[in-house]
Amino acid sequence: MKSEKLETWQFGVDNDFLVDLVLKGEKKATTSIYNGEKSPKVGELSVLLFSNGKKACILKTKEIIITEFKNITFDLAQLEGEGDKSLEYFQKVHYSHFKSIDPSFNENTKVIFEIFEVVSK
Repeated sequence: MKSEKLETWQFGVDNDFLVDLVLKGEKKATTSIYNGEKSPKVGELSVLLFSNGKKACILKTKEIIITEFKNITFDLAQLEGEGDKSLEYFQKVHYSHFKSIDPSFNENTKVIFEIFEVVSK
């Protein structure tokens, strides 16, 4: 599978730690602030990179959910695969991170929740 023309990306914080969770199959989703920008499409492939720019894996987008932050459920939080996988952990860590990026961020701010699968390591 050729990855040269695919979009490449990294996580906004703790990139290599989160890449490791993806490679172990524990992290199957990511969340980001939605600013009306073009979002990934279901079925789209992308390349997840380590912090040093080395390719970690190719991911396929399985589902995109655009919703207010407050609407993220326990089941979705578990797909993030971080911390104790609780909704409380998800809310605390993501709220703090998003607030540091955008001081106006609040529970009504829209986010993109992307569910993905590893198709090639």
